[in-house]
Amino acid sequence: MQFTIGQTEIVRDSLGACCVVYGIYLEGYLFCKLRYSQLHKWNEKLRHYFGTNLVPHFPPKVYLALTESMAEERRLQLQQYLQKLGEDPVISVSEIFTALLKNAQQETFQIRARTILLEILLADGKRLVIDTHTSHSADRMLETIAQKVELSRQFLDRFALYLVCELPNGQYSVLKKLHAFELPYVSLWSLQDENCRIMIRKSYFDPLEDKTLMESSGGITLLYKQATYELERGWTTPTQEQYQKLKSFQDAEMKREFLESVEKVKFYGYVRFEACICDYPEPNSPAVVRVGNDEINCSIQLSNNRIKEISFKVNKIRCWKISLQVQDEVELKSELSFEYQDSCDLWQWITIYTHQAFLLSSCIQEVITDKLKLYEGYTEMQIENATSELRTTPWDSLSALSKHSGIVLQKMLLKK
Repeated sequence: MQFTIGQTEIVRDSLGACCVVYGIYLEGYLFCKLRYSQLHKWNEKLRHYFGTNLVPHFPPKVYLALTESMAEERRLQLQQYLQKLGEDPVISVSEIFTALLKNAQQETFQIRARTILLEILLADGKRLVIDTHTSHSADRMLETIAQKVELSRQFLDRFALYLVCELPNGQYSVLKKLHAFELPYVSLWSLQDENCRIMIRKSYFDPLEDKTLMESSGGITLLYKQATYELERGWTTPTQEQYQKLKSFQDAEMKREFLESVEKVKFYGYVRFEACICDYPEPNSPAVVRVGNDEINCSIQLSNNRIKEISFKVNKIRCWKISLQVQDEVELKSELSFEYQDSCDLWQWITIYTHQAFLLSSCIQEVITDKLKLYEGYTEMQIENATSELRTTPWDSLSALSKHSGIVLQKMLLKK
């Protein structure tokens, strides 16, 4: 979970006293608004449940009026506190923490609890209507969708709900993956954009997972819809021979054969991002970015208008960071930079300027985590570091996930 506190506002409480309200963003989108006192109560509940040694340091109360610099320091301290909670593999998935988050989201946007008919997009843009509730979480809605498409419960963890936006050309841009505890209806409503929708998509990068999913008729249906959509939109790039073969399977509605063949197509299983700007190999270079198969793949337009394809392997990324720049006190401009080891063994920072920086960060993290799981001892290390009964200090993601194939997992969320 990637938390930031992107804005603050001064309001008056029920007694007329002024207090600061913090706008808390999750993966770059406003999730809830909370006062310091509310966050302090969170901290007390977490410390009571997990113990004082396991919960990150919480900024202390200040009984004098905060100066501008003190207020900014507190904002950064609270942001760091939330980031550490979101990285902790025990606290972040605990029922007490996710319940606090769900309540905060619902109370912030004041959505009346009621049953609704909600439109869900399948990965090919077709619509599915489900009977649900405004207070249902993403994992509960996913179960409802699975019943509709006849997807076995054992395969639910291979899919997730996403917020997407319909573009003028009829394609869809993925905005963010919804966490299991999030309230999809509230998240959608908070965007206040009639072009935004909720979509079900597969949530893994390893194409070998497809074979497991093809044991379920619902799994075949969902995979086929996503694969055909991405083929038709040019997200995958088959050879002419591969394309003709796939079209023949598609025309004959031979879904299993289609899926077995599309696995061999370039960029199958990748997440494709909207057009963006990259500072490598030349400044201000237009680029199309894809993530998958242990790489960040960039098709970059050079100054001579030639297209150069560059592959940045994840095992050569040492760390990455997201930088946010506030414009006009409202709009957030984001960029993602990663430190990369080139062919000469030199380290350099590569920056991608994109409004999908948080999604890009999440995809990199998922690819690296999947890669780390292949290494012997990873599972045991996770258990040893994550189990609350064995830990005596707050979770440190760097020490727990460091130096596997030259990788250090590090995310730094900065405000310029």
